[in-house]
Amino acid sequence: MRRLLAVLLVLLSLSTLWGSPKIALVLSGGGARGLAHVSVLEALEEKGIPIDLVLGTSMGSLVGGLYSAGYTPKEIRSLLEETDLIGLFAEPVLDTKREQDDVFAYTHNQAFSLGFGETGIGSSPAFIGDQRILELLGYLFAKHPSPVDFDALPIPFRCVSADAMTKERIVHASGSLVGAIRSSISIPIVFTPYPYEDGRLVVDGGVVDNLPIELARSLGADIVIACDVNEMQVLNYSALESLSAMTMQTIILVTQDTAQKQHSQADLVFFPKLEDVFALDFNKYEHILAQGHQAVEEKADELEQLAHRIAEQRELKVLDPDRLGSYSLLPSPVILQLTVKDISLKAADMLVDASMFSRFLGRRLNKQTATELNLRMREIRKAHALATVSYEMAEDGVLLIQTRGFGKKSANISMGFQMDAGFSSTLPSSSSAWYRSDVFLDASLAQLGDTDFTFLIQASLGQRTGVEFGLSHPFAMNALGRWNVHLALSYASGSMSTRNALVDAQRSAPLDRAFRTTIGLDLYMGEYTHVKLDGWYDLIALHDSRYPQQFLAFPQLELSLLSSTLDSRFASYGYRLDMLARIGYLDTAMYAYRLAWEQKFALTYADTLGYDLQVSHLRERYELLSSYADMGFPFGVPGYSPLSLRRDLAMVGSSWTHRLAEVLGYPAFCKVNLRFALFDEYDPYQGVSASSDTLLFPNQWDLGLGLTLALDTPLGEVLVGLGTSLQGNVTFIIGVY
Repeated sequence: MRRLLAVLLVLLSLSTLWGSPKIALVLSGGGARGLAHVSVLEALEEKGIPIDLVLGTSMGSLVGGLYSAGYTPKEIRSLLEETDLIGLFAEPVLDTKREQDDVFAYTHNQAFSLGFGETGIGSSPAFIGDQRILELLGYLFAKHPSPVDFDALPIPFRCVSADAMTKERIVHASGSLVGAIRSSISIPIVFTPYPYEDGRLVVDGGVVDNLPIELARSLGADIVIACDVNEMQVLNYSALESLSAMTMQTIILVTQDTAQKQHSQADLVFFPKLEDVFALDFNKYEHILAQGHQAVEEKADELEQLAHRIAEQRELKVLDPDRLGSYSLLPSPVILQLTVKDISLKAADMLVDASMFSRFLGRRLNKQTATELNLRMREIRKAHALATVSYEMAEDGVLLIQTRGFGKKSANISMGFQMDAGFSSTLPSSSSAWYRSDVFLDASLAQLGDTDFTFLIQASLGQRTGVEFGLSHPFAMNALGRWNVHLALSYASGSMSTRNALVDAQRSAPLDRAFRTTIGLDLYMGEYTHVKLDGWYDLIALHDSRYPQQFLAFPQLELSLLSSTLDSRFASYGYRLDMLARIGYLDTAMYAYRLAWEQKFALTYADTLGYDLQVSHLRERYELLSSYADMGFPFGVPGYSPLSLRRDLAMVGSSWTHRLAEVLGYPAFCKVNLRFALFDEYDPYQGVSASSDTLLFPNQWDLGLGLTLALDTPLGEVLVGLGTSLQGNVTFIIGVY
């Protein structure tokens, strides 16, 4: 009797399953077009159609993954409105910069960098960086710690990617939700291929299956509803005369063949008319959502019929569109441990360690913490020239930090620039305005001729136009650090003396000439400290007959030390120490010594306090600009113009920096600084010798207050500043550094 009852119960349960069709939702890839999937989700919920399985490719995997994780359509729509979608795709693949700052000078950022090597041309395999995308994914899925079984999500989920070498279709069913979705959105050339298991790289699933309807059927789906955002292709040839349009059209041609063959296997397919939207048109999200809604309206009758068909076999349940999703009801995870993992294909020295993120221990990974964490990762990424520094939550409260780089090419060429313009009451002429600009070109070739030599070329165009050729070779490695020896020859022309300084409207023609030979020794002590000993011989011709001596030939020896954890002028915390001592001989002994210290403290993620000290004492030929310390704003005393030169200078300052917001994905700052200076009265622009060599005699003092607004971009730090001082000096400046 009991056996008979058990059999009856099994049969009853099976009949219940047979009477409840499994419904799958399949969402295609298509870049920005994929945002139309949100409108489809809203329509299905409005009809009360239950979803038992979500499958997606590329952008379909992102929208579908959010829905499967427990976000409601309204919450996904809110994410679109709150997220700077343009900023997500305005990130360079590599945040490159020069290897090392020079003592008493921050180097310029590289606006352009291209590597060469045995594997081909290019420092990276894509055009657009994924740092901001990974930051967003890490936060959006933090409440489902990795690894996770995708069947255990509120709605079971699958997404598709492809092996970059074999084109094998990869179906993600478990593991890292962040990694699976990031893999699926790896549009070739646009985004970098993503590391996967066993050292493989994967690309966008659209390459092999942009609309996985057959996959849904193979997983037991009885009813399949799909949305294909790529069906409406560009019909006008003239619309293809741009890089973004042609990129999108190429993607459509590659992906639509497999998608169209599967349309007939779905019970209902929506086709939003998005032929005027290209892969990266995320600024058109309102139009895209509207077209998604229109596509649903056009198939309203078919949707109604499908709903009736489902209702005959299982209950329809209309969900409240304003409800809190199941993901929102989960508690934010607490960060209990930190782990750092390098996911680069080529193992590199571990430059990032868990201690760099120790301040996040014990905190909940809420929106505030995620914002601060993102800022910290960007600082580290820039400091180490990495492709990405990202995170995801793992089990047991572990925050997994993942770093990725592409390795250095044996040859590299890069370009950057600096410029500033403005007006000031302290310019050395009757003019109150100035303009300066410089363009820099750097090139390097490592392992020259299968040796350990590195060949370097540095060129500049602007105030000084010139070129330097150099060779560097490893010398030794010991407990102190890495030693290199270097040789260089350089030639330059332009503004090298005070009589043709570009801030002087009455300057003579900038036709000075200089030739220098250099031999030196470098010591790299860890990651942050560089000691350099240089000996050089200068031959300089000054293009102004008013100088008593127009040809200068002299040797000099310089010892310098730079130790810095500040990767930019707007870093939130860290220190920088600059030291320099130089001696030379030209008719008589010459010497110079300088010392500077700067330190910053992060009060909050948005506010930073800092202080700085500087002492300079120089006794060299007055004709040369390099023989003086510059006390000009925006990095010196507010109220003074750039190239406000002094032989003796003592400064002390404090600053407060506030992070305002992000503009096109880049941080904007407001900085207020107060700086006091004591300096000698000698003015090198007068063209006469100083009356005394006594330190700071005769002297002057001033106290300046400055306000600077800045935007930190890959092109450099773009800033606008206004400074004034107690002595009545005023300077306004616009610059890119």
